[in-house]
Amino acid sequence: MGGVADLRPVSPGALMAMFTHEGLESTQHLDAARIQEYERLIGREVACVMWYSSWEDPFPTADCELARRIRKIPHLTWELFWPSRDPANTRSCPPHETGLDDVLAGRYDAYLEQFADRARDWGGKLLLRFLHEFNGDWYTWGGNKNGGAHGGPEKVKRVWRYVVDRFRAAGAGNVRWLWCPHGPTIDRSEQPWNALANYWPGADYVDWHGMDAYNWYPHDPWGNQRPYMNFDDCFGELYQQLLALAPKPICIAEMGSGEFTCGQENKAAWIQQSFARLKADYPWIRMYTWFNIKKERDWRVDSSPESLAAFRAAMQDPYFLSEGEI
Repeated sequence: MGGVADLRPVSPGALMAMFTHEGLESTQHLDAARIQEYERLIGREVACVMWYSSWEDPFPTADCELARRIRKIPHLTWELFWPSRDPANTRSCPPHETGLDDVLAGRYDAYLEQFADRARDWGGKLLLRFLHEFNGDWYTWGGNKNGGAHGGPEKVKRVWRYVVDRFRAAGAGNVRWLWCPHGPTIDRSEQPWNALANYWPGADYVDWHGMDAYNWYPHDPWGNQRPYMNFDDCFGELYQQLLALAPKPICIAEMGSGEFTCGQENKAAWIQQSFARLKADYPWIRMYTWFNIKKERDWRVDSSPESLAAFRAAMQDPYFLSEGEI
């Protein structure tokens, strides 16, 4: 693929990770039985499990401990919103309502300190995805809803640094910070102000790069036509941009495809080709997370027998790892 992407990390292989959760609760908890069910489905054990919580939730000590007990890396997506105020977490709002200004003003310092203290006291390594998809147009913490061309990315960057600094002050060095933009989509502004580099908090503030992207083809539930996106369409350009910022390990924090037919292509072929491409040309991707739920589309690996067979076959490659470190 050229450039810094041709440099190779020390150890080859990508950790297998998963997200599977029924329902749309803002506060989620890990379920060992559901994790094991997914592992039986794909015929391999996973190395990492991801789940979501909001800023109304305390540090999830019990969930992290469950992950440690079943030998999984915990990956928490920590969403900066308050479900009791905004259950949908998608409202249009002026900047002073998004929460970023309140964070910078210190309004949530007590919450941050308690969360960081409990993360430190738990002690295990935790991958923490914060402000994810900040370059999209949908979340309240993104650049688009916090000023856009008039300082949106800079404000997002300041909040990232502010929060990381408070964890460091608390001694929570066991937290690994995952900085996760979204790949190409019709919902992402392509204006110059939204360039990825404008959000970059600096290499000292990021442990892992992240990437989210999906193949939505041919449409979404809201009536929008969506182009066909293969693995390179989803991740190729973003991969190069991330490594140009800093050579960091990369986690695909969300990926998936709905069932589709596009010429000779279908979901089963998309799965086979995606994992072949990941192995062949993306050595800095050290973890992938399959978004295994039926939500906007049926992203699940078993949305059809053919898709499940393709996924199980792909996961037999020893390049995809059931254990490792972050």
